[in-house]
Amino acid sequence: MATRIGDLIVARGLASVELVEAAHRESRARGEPLCSRLLARGVEEGELASVLSEKHGVPGVDLSHSAVGLDLLELVPRAVAEGDLILPLSLDGGRIHLAMARPWDDRVVAEVRFVTGKEVSPYVAVQGALLRAVAEAYEERGHGAAVWRGRACAFAAPHLEAVLAGVEPVEGADPIPDAEIVIEVEPEVAPAAARKAPLVLVVDDEPEIRHLVQRLLVSKGYEVAIAVDGQEALDLADQLVPDLVLLDAMLPKVHGFDACRRIKASARTRAVPVIMMTAIYRGWRFAQDARDSYGAIDYVEKPFRMEDLLQRIERALREGGPEADPAPAAADGDTQATLVARGKDLLAAQKVGEAVQVLSDAVAMEPRTADAQFQLGRALHAAGDAFGAMTALERAAEASPGHLPSLRALAGLYEESGFRRKAAEVLERALPSVADGEARSALRKDVLRLIA
Repeated sequence: MATRIGDLIVARGLASVELVEAAHRESRARGEPLCSRLLARGVEEGELASVLSEKHGVPGVDLSHSAVGLDLLELVPRAVAEGDLILPLSLDGGRIHLAMARPWDDRVVAEVRFVTGKEVSPYVAVQGALLRAVAEAYEERGHGAAVWRGRACAFAAPHLEAVLAGVEPVEGADPIPDAEIVIEVEPEVAPAAARKAPLVLVVDDEPEIRHLVQRLLVSKGYEVAIAVDGQEALDLADQLVPDLVLLDAMLPKVHGFDACRRIKASARTRAVPVIMMTAIYRGWRFAQDARDSYGAIDYVEKPFRMEDLLQRIERALREGGPEADPAPAAADGDTQATLVARGKDLLAAQKVGEAVQVLSDAVAMEPRTADAQFQLGRALHAAGDAFGAMTALERAAEASPGHLPSLRALAGLYEESGFRRKAAEVLERALPSVADGEARSALRKDVLRLIA
């Protein structure tokens, strides 16, 4: 078998070995992916998207059964969509749900996040289907249509047909229903030694990722509990004392890093291994800090391969969690205001790395404080992390829409990076907060300069 994708397709019974080998020869001759050739030969798009989902560790999308609101295409110019092989699907939950032929391409995800100021949820799509959808959607938008519909879509309104990895349940296990499963718990639970299988607490605010990981773990015989935000993760960890926590970094209510620190600092849960997951905090420095400062046993970047994630979970369960508390970043009695002041002093002294750490701890105490997010944005910018700075400054502006320093800094970052129209949009958001007539006039001139 020429490719891993081919192995999965044959194992699923979607195509014969002979068909896959013939399609593989065609794909090499035409320079097309194998799944695109199999789609052309009649294999169902949803099944192929499910195989791609299993391989790449992100949800798939069946475009033939999806419908896209064409106003979303304003977010991505056609040339970019065709060149990067992407298509915006929806803005549900404040995130951009993005069909991608290459969901592992961090550059594309980072650029979309940077330009729109929103988090990105990637969905893997069959490349041939995606190219056809892009061409048809942009053509229909040019003719004034409001919605593009896939060829087998029965929905008139926008609809995302998400596809999860086709993980087969273990023999004798109950199948996982389409609805999300949450384990109901009592304050006192059986000790780990009395459990029939290891219990994994999966924490992620994206339902598709939760469902994808849950199906994998249940199929392998694990018990699974689900949490959708940082506070629920802390509550369930304390109640259940799971055998392992799989914890996303970007969470509502309590930031993932802060949740990890609290789990490892608690006498009840300090021995529970925690694997952090992230699509934002990338690179070995974040991974090492997650281990050294927060107590995580492992660090996984999204999108991940399901095989790799399973191996990491099995290894973490064998090795167990560190017994010692992670090094606290803040001294007892430190308030958020104290940490923000310390971070500003460190930044003024050009101790950028230390400033980022201290201000990150300040934000973890209360993420909805505009000044803490603003100062963190300044520090991240000084550290060369433009995308991280963008995120912090956007959050500062969300926490306090009239926070002029954040809006001005954000506009400056966009302009500095070549996104002039986005910079103009941010300055327009700042106009209602400027009371002084002369200052408002100067701000309008900047807006006109940027859009000229």
